[in-house]
Amino acid sequence: MHKAFLQNNDIKSSKSRLSHLLLHKLDFYLSEVQLSLDSVLDKRLVRTFYDLIVAILLHRHNSMGLLLSELGGYICGFAHAPAGTKRISNLLRSKKWTSTIIDNFLFIQTRKRLESLVKQGKRPLMLWDDSRLEKAESWFLEGLCSVESSKAKRLTRIKKGYYSPPSKRICVPGYHWTSTLLSALGESVSVCQMSWWTTRGKYKEYGRNIMFRMLEKLQKQVGKGILHVLDRGYANEWTIEWFTNFEQDFLVRWKKNHLLIHSTKGKKQPHLLARSFKARSKKIALDSQRKILKSISIAWTQVQHPSFEDISLSLVIVRDTKNYQSPLYLLTSLPVESAKEAWEICHSYMHRWNIEQAFRFAKTELAIESPRLWFFENTLKLLAIVSLIYDFLMKLIRNWPSIIKIIINQFAHRTGNRCQNALTPIYRLRTAIQNMLWCYFAQQNSG
Repeated sequence: MHKAFLQNNDIKSSKSRLSHLLLHKLDFYLSEVQLSLDSVLDKRLVRTFYDLIVAILLHRHNSMGLLLSELGGYICGFAHAPAGTKRISNLLRSKKWTSTIIDNFLFIQTRKRLESLVKQGKRPLMLWDDSRLEKAESWFLEGLCSVESSKAKRLTRIKKGYYSPPSKRICVPGYHWTSTLLSALGESVSVCQMSWWTTRGKYKEYGRNIMFRMLEKLQKQVGKGILHVLDRGYANEWTIEWFTNFEQDFLVRWKKNHLLIHSTKGKKQPHLLARSFKARSKKIALDSQRKILKSISIAWTQVQHPSFEDISLSLVIVRDTKNYQSPLYLLTSLPVESAKEAWEICHSYMHRWNIEQAFRFAKTELAIESPRLWFFENTLKLLAIVSLIYDFLMKLIRNWPSIIKIIINQFAHRTGNRCQNALTPIYRLRTAIQNMLWCYFAQQNSG
């Protein structure tokens, strides 16, 4: 249905022109994926693929955003919602395609952007992190495994004046989620890879295998020049071993109790080793998470890992001068010899917060925890389509800021300094696109 609107040349109002422009940009963005699908699928299923993405943009609901029965009404009209649901089911059930087609498309886009960043003289940052999709009420869906519930952990956090919550971790059914996003300092992110995996059943997978395959692909098709930024969950010796073997630079937040070797101080834990190194530079920085200005200091030194004493590493120590927060111990394979290089390492790690925002946006605005599909392969296809939508929204913000500002002001106007000064208002963009498309399709259907 939505494909037919692209052929309508009777565009009267400025708001309709904006909607028509957005649909054309979405069609152009998906052109390579649709060509790949067209070689293996019937053209009606390829058309359903495009309609499904538009339907997800139209249907904004936290708990039912990806239910096929809800999306079916946006495909064929609400009077024929069962027919639309059947079309989506036929697309996802088809054995002629897999989510690998979308993964390959995202990787090709990543390679193109890598070349662009290098030409601009910017260092590409590959942001790694893990999350999980919680399906607490599900029981029989294929591929479910035990995952630690971050939602339960947040809800049972100790609050003053309330009872003490359980001390042990709470696990629920769900899927593991490993993501890799490409970015650079001062740039927005784009999706390189999003993988969902399980630790049980015939689709059993290991998170380390996903990282191994990704590093192998990067080494063969991209080469060197990327700085991989990782959080404390990756602070172990196999991370250093793999990134060294695949000739990739890395930056990982090291745990304070994992041993490191210094040439004169010997083998010590980082928090003990850091006492010997005073601050060499200070500055006032913005804590984007807490929206406050903080005074931070930095120091650095050369160290080795006990298992790889022949590999020279740099330890960057970032401290809050008022001791409100614990120091950061950043271990990197890049040489750090000046304050400028040390601050660049610090800001590169702080930029990793963008992947946490991506997880939050996908779970809230894109309802990525709402699918209720029986089979795991069908679930992977639907989740891959969601990753396409997130990448498209970030590309809009990155490449067409003037158009995005007009769309937001017309269809998602907000008052107050907090909303007006937002750097990347992707949540307002999501609302604005929904409102804009609703107005456009209502106008077209009114005759």
